[in-house]
Formats: sequence, structure tokens, C-alpha cells
Amino acid sequence: MKKVLSIIIPAIILLGVFTQIDDELNEQAINLVNRLEKNVESEAYLYLYGIYAKETENPEQVGKRLLAEYQNSLADGSHEWVAYPDSDKLPLPNGEAFCRSWEEGCLEYLFSSEIDVDALLSENKTLLLRSKKFHEFNEYKTLSEPSVSEIYPPYQYITAAERINTIEAISFYKDGDARKAVDSLLEQFSDLRTSMELQDSLIGKMVFLMKLSEVLDVSSIILSNENMQTEDIPSLSQSEKSFHMVVAREFGMSYHTFKSLDKNPEFFETGGNFPGWITRMVYKPNMTINATTPIYYRLEHLAQLSPSELIKQLGTEDEIRPFTSKLRNYVGAVLIEISPDFDEYVTRFSDFEAKLAMFNQVHHLQLKPDAMQNPYYGNERPKEVDGNLCFSGPLEDKRSLRCLRVEI
Repeated sequence: MKKVLSIIIPAIILLGVFTQIDDELNEQAINLVNRLEKNVESEAYLYLYGIYAKETENPEQVGKRLLAEYQNSLADGSHEWVAYPDSDKLPLPNGEAFCRSWEEGCLEYLFSSEIDVDALLSENKTLLLRSKKFHEFNEYKTLSEPSVSEIYPPYQYITAAERINTIEAISFYKDGDARKAVDSLLEQFSDLRTSMELQDSLIGKMVFLMKLSEVLDVSSIILSNENMQTEDIPSLSQSEKSFHMVVAREFGMSYHTFKSLDKNPEFFETGGNFPGWITRMVYKPNMTINATTPIYYRLEHLAQLSPSELIKQLGTEDEIRPFTSKLRNYVGAVLIEISPDFDEYVTRFSDFEAKLAMFNQVHHLQLKPDAMQNPYYGNERPKEVDGNLCFSGPLEDKRSLRCLRVEI
């Protein structure tokens, strides 16, 4: 019996030790982590973070203070976050004039309603100046660590300012100066395009992409009504489409989440006090991280493809399914089964390229629908739907990014 125990007991100990061993992070994961620079500076980010500061305060200084508050709250769980008082914030314009452009009736309202443009411009003078100032920055780096609790900059202030600029351009058109309206919109388009290129987060990229889509639609309506021709607008560049830092931040969010779960006493229950060594038996953070890494490199690759190349990849490529050992990392295997699907987001950029191509074919080349080329599939007559011309594409177009408005 003693001989048996002398074999069994060491074996159990060795098995217990083995269950505690995690893999090393692979090279791909380390490369993504290293993209997230620390101790960097960004005046543009701080300015946007504090853009709602009251008129007597500097947005950049307010943004710096708020970011420090946020970082202190992460470092010290007992630190009470001191938010900027709502009563001091720059008023955010709202109402029907600030509807979502892709939703039914929104563009109709902007063109048909008697919006007091002068009042909007006067009441939001500071906001408009700050939005203009933001577009003048030639850099942008998110300074907060990516996490599920990340507090994003108040992009809604930029989108509100851009809507006022669009409404002003529509007022030029209503006053009989279509050329001034279109020139104003194309200048706005250029500013938005530059700012989108600088964005390094998924939400930031999407915010500016949607505003670009809106400006194209409004420009298209005016050009169609006046039967005007306009200059060719270049397609999105590789830099504008780049997800190089977007994937790093999305990966970083998963990375920090998976790391925080390692030997966490609350792993199975909030307020729990579960032994860390038992948790490690069923969950290995590095194994989990390594398994999900290919998802982010695939996203980065897809973002650089043209619409026609993307459609081939989405149609023929085997979906990357993250895998980890269920024996050594059972909980990790369960967690990665709910990994996010980013195809919808990268496809939105290709959908927008299709919209931009249609804009050029309609308003620069002045082609008839039968002669149009869909960047996804080649020769294709676009569908006419409620005043829109729409190209087909690989995924559902929830934001009308493949549709160009030509009528109200």
C-alpha cells in the first residue's frame, strides 16, 4: 500500500503543478500588445475628450483633467470618479434636425423643414469653432487603456457640429446658391475624411464614416436636383481604410479582460473568494489570448482589400475559428466561442467605397444606371429604392452605406 501511495501522491502533485502551467504569449500577440504605445501624447485626443468644456475653459486642459480622473479610478478602486458637471457642459443641440441620416424621413426633414439656421449657428458658435479646431489637428492617439469600461470621447459633439454645417449648406441651396452649397459640403467631406484617417478606435472610425456617408447623400440630392456635374472624388486610400491601430485596441480590450480573470477570486461569482489555483486549473489567460489573436490579423488584412477582393475572401475563405485545449483550458475554450465578429465593420468601409463609386458615376461621369459598375461585382444596374440608388453587396446594409440618395 505504501508503495502504491508513493507513486500516486507524487503523480497527483505533478498533475496539480501541470494544471497551473500556462503557455507563453505567442509572437503575434506580443506584436499587437507592443502597438499600444505608452507615455504618448495627443493634443487632439485631449481636446476631443474635453470638447464640452464651458466657454471659459480650455477643452484640452479639461480633457487632461478628466483623463487623469479616469485613470486614477482604474488604478485605485476606492478612488471616486469626479465627472464634469452636466450643468457646466457646453449645450448639445438636439431635436428633429439631429436625426440619424440613414433613418426614414431624416433627410426629407432637413430639406423640407423651416429650420432656423441663423439661430443654430449663433447658439452653437463655440461648438462649431471647437469642431473646426479639432479638424485642424494632424495627429490623434487614444490615450486611455482599452477596456470594456473605457470612457470614449464625446463624439456626439462633433457629429452635432457637422450636422449644423450640413444644414447650413442646405440653406445655401434653398437660397438659390447650389454651387456654394456643394462646395461647402465637399470641403466638409475633406475635413471629415482627414479626421477619420487619424482615428485609431473602431467607434471613432465608424462615427466619421457615417458623417462622410451623410455628406455624400446631401451633396447628391442637390446635384441631382440641379443637374450639376462635380469633380471626381478619389476612393479611400489604404491609410484611410487602415485598421492597424484599430485591431491593436480591440485586441488590447480582450487582452486586458482575459488577463484580469487570471486567478481572480470572483471568477465564478461576484463577491466570491475562490482559490486562484483552482481557477487556474480550468482557465489559462495566455492560451486564451493566443487562440484569439488570428481574428485580429484577419481583420487587419480584410480592411486593406478592395471591394472585389473582399467579396472573394468572404465568399471562399474558411472562417477563422479560435481554438484552445478544452482539457487544459476549458473555461477559455468556452469564452472564445463568443469572440466578436468584425466582418460587419470592415465591410462598412467597402460598402462606403461602393457608395463613393456610385457618386462619381452619377455626378462626375453622369452615367445612366445601365452603364454603372459595382466595385463588388462589376457591371450592375443599381436598384432604385425610395429615392436611392443601391448597389448589392456581401452583407446586409443596415446604414445605407451602399445606397446613394438622389431624390427627396
